[in-house]
Amino acid sequence: MSLVGRLEDLALPDIFQIISLSKKTGTLIARSRKGTGVVVFKDGQVVQAACDSIRDSLGNILVSQGMVTEEVLAQALAFQKRDVDKPLGMILMEMGALPAQTMEGVIRKQIEEIVYDLLGWEEGFFNFELGEIAPKDKIEIDTQQFLLKSGISAEYLLMEGTRIIDEKKKAKPRQTPSPPALPVSSSPTPVRLSSEPAREEFRARIEKDDSRKDFTALKSMFDELRFPTATAEVTLLILRYASEVVNRAILFMVKKDEVRGLGQFGMELRGRSADQVVRNIKISLNQPSLFLNVIKNRTGYIGSLEKNQANDYLINELGGVMADQVLAIPLIVDGKVALVVYGDNVPERKPIRGVDTLEIFMNQAGMALEKALLEKRLAELQKEK
Repeated sequence: MSLVGRLEDLALPDIFQIISLSKKTGTLIARSRKGTGVVVFKDGQVVQAACDSIRDSLGNILVSQGMVTEEVLAQALAFQKRDVDKPLGMILMEMGALPAQTMEGVIRKQIEEIVYDLLGWEEGFFNFELGEIAPKDKIEIDTQQFLLKSGISAEYLLMEGTRIIDEKKKAKPRQTPSPPALPVSSSPTPVRLSSEPAREEFRARIEKDDSRKDFTALKSMFDELRFPTATAEVTLLILRYASEVVNRAILFMVKKDEVRGLGQFGMELRGRSADQVVRNIKISLNQPSLFLNVIKNRTGYIGSLEKNQANDYLINELGGVMADQVLAIPLIVDGKVALVVYGDNVPERKPIRGVDTLEIFMNQAGMALEKALLEKRLAELQKEK
């Protein structure tokens, strides 16, 4: 399962916030003209980072700061050749060359420098892969060199990174001054901060920004997705969130050769039960349709509805009113499209907005379903033993 997109559409600070709130474990890869960056999360905390635009290795940092000698570093690197999976920092600590607290401070400072640089990227592409996986890209520095078992709060990194970016903008001529931020220690040792003030300040900043209010509803529903107990619970959450974006929506279940109506909200059909009508809708995947395109391409769609037999059948079943805009977004579970949410703004015909946050929520819902299904399978296997 992955979350893929453009940084112009969804900025890295927003992606960090989403991963932090949903406490996901996975690898975020960002690509731009500046290079390629990798950030590894564990339960929403940042544990590793690398960027080919920041090339200092851990060994160079330690030697340049006089923390170890070149002889000690050479000895540690020789040990690492025999045990390539062991991080250099761990080898140096086992050798007694550096205390654990000092090493953690150096690694933490380097991770912060990398993340702060990445948060300023405004264009390019990103890809978040769920799970503890090795990055696919070849970065010139070894991400294992900069590994923190305890991790760094993503929200702390966001607050400090935002402050640094604001200060850089403030330093530019003809720039509106930004409000002063709270001072944060630049010490290389771990900084112990309560996450509550940072969380409240960051939340207030988002909610005051009209262009990002959609994330308020998104964040409020992430907690409900963390521990799903059944597929029905997730599908209801999808319909609830879709109601924030469109006037009416239908959730379709994807079968081998057709899609079937599963649930709905906002449908008003004269003399007929909307729930019953939706459950009776069946659209074949052996002919052109909105659903065939979405399932085949595994990507969402927003725009006008192409005229063909299957799409005409759908509109007739929904009351015969052709929408100016429709949306269709797939939910992918275990690499397959399991559900598709359809929505439109009949009868008001207002432009559909907030589709990007709905797509994010659908990705998170897919991850939640994968987790629920995996836990169910594990429970069944334990019963068989």
